[in-house]
Amino acid sequence: MLYDIAFLLFSIFYIPTLVFRGKLHKDFAERFGIYGDAKEDALWKARDVIWIQAVSVGEVALCKSLIPELRREYPDRSIVLSTITRTGNDLAKRLFSSDAIVIYFPLDFSGLVKQAIDKIRPKLYVMIETEIWPNVLKELGRKRVPAILINGRISDRSFGKYKAVKRFLAKTLDKVALFCMQSDADAERIKELGAKGDRVIVTGNMKFDVDIILNNKAAGTTGLFGLDGSDHIFVAGSTHGGEEEIVVSVYKDLLNEFPDLKLIIAPRHVERASDVETVVKRFGFDAVKMSRPQDGPSPSPRGSYPANHQIYIIDKIGYLNDAYSIAEVVFVGGSLIPHGGQNPIEPAVFEKPVLFGPYMFNFKAVAASLIENNGALQVRDKKELLMKLSYLLKNRDSRISLGLNAKAVILKSRGASRRNLTAIKELTHD
Repeated sequence: MLYDIAFLLFSIFYIPTLVFRGKLHKDFAERFGIYGDAKEDALWKARDVIWIQAVSVGEVALCKSLIPELRREYPDRSIVLSTITRTGNDLAKRLFSSDAIVIYFPLDFSGLVKQAIDKIRPKLYVMIETEIWPNVLKELGRKRVPAILINGRISDRSFGKYKAVKRFLAKTLDKVALFCMQSDADAERIKELGAKGDRVIVTGNMKFDVDIILNNKAAGTTGLFGLDGSDHIFVAGSTHGGEEEIVVSVYKDLLNEFPDLKLIIAPRHVERASDVETVVKRFGFDAVKMSRPQDGPSPSPRGSYPANHQIYIIDKIGYLNDAYSIAEVVFVGGSLIPHGGQNPIEPAVFEKPVLFGPYMFNFKAVAASLIENNGALQVRDKKELLMKLSYLLKNRDSRISLGLNAKAVILKSRGASRRNLTAIKELTHD
């Protein structure tokens, strides 16, 4: 009851914020358990449902290794994949529309949750990473539906917040049948927060298992902005506000040594593409967005760089890996600011030399493993980013060595998806 009141107070501010930011989309009714005739019918026909909750793009991407395994193991069972963010939902539809019923996750009010679960009728609930929703778990427990957390992790920041509500959280965690955590540290933290020790195992990080899916024909395709593997390309992936200025400034300096170098920027949130374009133009460069490549370079203002020094902006979901596939060097964003970093595994799979900043606490173990095995370079600031990029662009052998080491780290660390599937099978007794 108290939780419902608290969540209501949060929603009073949350929903108007979505309206103000233009994020209250046409499918938002699904968050109230209203799915429309087609999905209602699909849910009614679904059998022995495995419900997977993947909050956003990162968690949906993990399903590229999980859902095919589930389909092979349980060909007669239906899969429902829910998300919270619109970008996550769009990606889920693009990747899994033939394998799963894709819906939005219900707001965690007891009444709405009960209505949604009555329609979904799950036999198993799978949470990816740390998706703990008290009313959902309470209602699933009441219906005796087992819940399992996979790829579980507790960041430094989250751990402090969870400890503040440990007494309340422990009651919720008691409703989870099994916790499959990424690392020993994550396992110890979830136990400290109240999870029972005999329900906690370490299965590894599923991010290492994701097979890259390109939207174009193959790695090195010419489909992305007309660029290919013959171009000298610097990719800044999953950047956040405050990082694009650094990246573009560094690129401007690099042009003095590498006049043919091109830059692709992929902001972590594609809705920020116009902000990135503003930054690019402020430095005197042309900006070409993926959504309108036909426009070509805009007329160059006086004193700006010529058209062949364009900067390309990815403003569509699902194309970052295509950019990584044709990169010469890669910077992974969210790491020069205290955000915690973004996923360095994806460029590493392509054997690309990877650089990231000092703030990688969301990927602490992955970053540490890459650094220890000479599979990535960490930079402290703009000056060091420029210096190390310049070094790599001058030294082909160093680029190749760094990329090969990165790929080796990824291959050595795979297997979490299979271990999680084994845990699911034991839980369902199948």
